[in-house]
Amino acid sequence: MNLEIILSELQQKYTCSEPLYLSNFFKPNGEKWLHDKLTELYQPVYKNNYKLVLIQDRSDIYEYSDLPGKVVIALQKYASQIDISNSFILILTSNRNIAQELEQARKLYSTDTWPIQYQIVDGISTLVPTSTVRDTFCVLPWMHLYIGTDGNILPCCWAAHQHPLGNIEERSIDNIAKSKEFNQLRSNMIAGVRSKECVNCYQLEDSGLGSPRLTQNVRWPYITVDNINPTGIIDEFKPVYLDIRLNNICNLKCRMCSGYFSSSIAQEETELFGDITSVNSALRLQQRRFNLAGILTYLPFAEKIYFAGGEPLLSEEHYTILNALIGCGNTELEIIYNTNFTTLQYRKVSVLDLWKNFSNIKISASLDAIGEVAEYVRHGTDWKIIESNLELVKTQCPHVNFTVSSTVGLLNVASLIELQKSWHTNGILDLSKFRVWAMIGPDHLTVCALPLEHKTRLDILIKNHIQWCQDTGVEILANQWTSVLNYMWSKDDSHHLTEFKRLTNLMDIHRKESLIQVLPELQNLL
Repeated sequence: MNLEIILSELQQKYTCSEPLYLSNFFKPNGEKWLHDKLTELYQPVYKNNYKLVLIQDRSDIYEYSDLPGKVVIALQKYASQIDISNSFILILTSNRNIAQELEQARKLYSTDTWPIQYQIVDGISTLVPTSTVRDTFCVLPWMHLYIGTDGNILPCCWAAHQHPLGNIEERSIDNIAKSKEFNQLRSNMIAGVRSKECVNCYQLEDSGLGSPRLTQNVRWPYITVDNINPTGIIDEFKPVYLDIRLNNICNLKCRMCSGYFSSSIAQEETELFGDITSVNSALRLQQRRFNLAGILTYLPFAEKIYFAGGEPLLSEEHYTILNALIGCGNTELEIIYNTNFTTLQYRKVSVLDLWKNFSNIKISASLDAIGEVAEYVRHGTDWKIIESNLELVKTQCPHVNFTVSSTVGLLNVASLIELQKSWHTNGILDLSKFRVWAMIGPDHLTVCALPLEHKTRLDILIKNHIQWCQDTGVEILANQWTSVLNYMWSKDDSHHLTEFKRLTNLMDIHRKESLIQVLPELQNLL
């Protein structure tokens, strides 16, 4: 039966939209096309027999061995975001695996009970999964241990948290590290096949940006594809690089963060949306203490520990680990902090007193703006305390290497540039101590989501700052800002501004803040 006859039959049975041909998704700005079309077809209430018809008239693209195709993922994500129930969407396709893909997409990106509907129609398109062998190797799964705030083990902190490899409440660390799932991940990396757990690094690389994967491969060069088991199987797991986050305790509510990483946001998610997922998934104190005992056995052999959170300087486990390192005499290792830098005190303990025992402490402070904008972007920040804490570190622990690591999104470009110029000019922190990265999510806060007029405005500002960085002799920072600029112009994601408006207004009211007062130049985005 041909497509025309099937469309005619559907129109007799249902109230149908004009069919959307999904081949348009693969044209320039295709994701925006799909989002805009779904938004255009959105209705607060649909008739019971309504069907939004889509025709999969070309093969999907499969970048990962264990995820649905790109168009299926985008369709489910946008349908959920725009609030179109899956039951009103119908895909006509010749893809015999479509049922499995739609169900997987539903579980990942939707709260609907049922997946998007489909009908198999022969002859529309041929499913030819694309598989490109690329550089996918990452050293971390062989020598690194990451445990998230819910007890899930992942390849690293950048991995996709919806795809855990195991949980320490159910299985031992060693069992998870040697599991079938982890072995498959390592095998994929060796074979040049992308795995769903590592999607965030690959998205950065596809956007022309650097990634943690590439950075870590340079940092740990002694493990290569040539000197490991090609099956991905390991005989012994002795991690020398640890990233342990047994709680999400945090005193801030940053605009780009979630309840998974912040107990304050988890509480807000409960108040605003009735969402108790992050509250329920967090490890309890007794669970944290029980599992920490086993983790401490790795400390005598550790070469690097990365503390993040939550907020690590408010974590009891962080202080236990520091004292254990002092106790076993391992005080020459590299210790790195990703901290909001709002406190240097935990109960009656000053972290400065403990840092004096270690020779290689590095602070990477998450500061994305200055003054009032900093306090808005990272709610709960007191900018005067930030500057006071920096002075304490410089005077009491001068051996500590303090840097600022900033994520650049649509809220903070101008203020971050002001911070870098102000601190450098006033002798507070040398420009060489700053690093910037383009924020790639959430979508509605990235620089790509800005409309043309704002991109044009920031283009001039960023280019002038790049020139200033070069004139100051800080080429690394200039290159990083160039990457941000290139990323901003790499795609048009302005269709996400609907979500920006919704969430910004919601949070402003709940937090008693005002975007328009703090950043009046962004007023027209609301």
